[in-house]
Amino acid sequence: MSFEDEWARHISDAGTQSPTSTRLNQLDGGGGQGGKPKLHVTPAVLRGRANKAETEAAKEFAEAHKSVISKTSEVSGSMKGFASDEAFAAFLTSWKKGVKYVSGRIGNEGLAKELRSAANSFGDEEAERKRSFDKERKYQPGDVI
Repeated sequence: MSFEDEWARHISDAGTQSPTSTRLNQLDGGGGQGGKPKLHVTPAVLRGRANKAETEAAKEFAEAHKSVISKTSEVSGSMKGFASDEAFAAFLTSWKKGVKYVSGRIGNEGLAKELRSAANSFGDEEAERKRSFDKERKYQPGDVI
């Protein structure tokens, strides 16, 4: 099919559709969220995610690590005399270094720490905003509001 034929088909298809106008992609008949809940972040939510990262994510990662190590450590000792035996030993060393790094990034000194820090900053900022609205303002003639 030539370009001209394909273009003519697109023009024809477009003519059979609804009249030309701006069409917005919205499913919920309103805010464009498609019925999804809005993002609601509070210091408590951030602290909860920090605890989840520290306990659940770190635990699941440690379990996955144990599974890999238990299966691959058997291989490195069983291939004596083969060049790949040394490669497996190097792999295990590299794997353990990577696991140590990732564990640190997930746990108390990584993601969890950063989420708690964000929760503290967010809470402090929210408190400061609340105090700024609670202050009684006295306006003088000529003040710009």
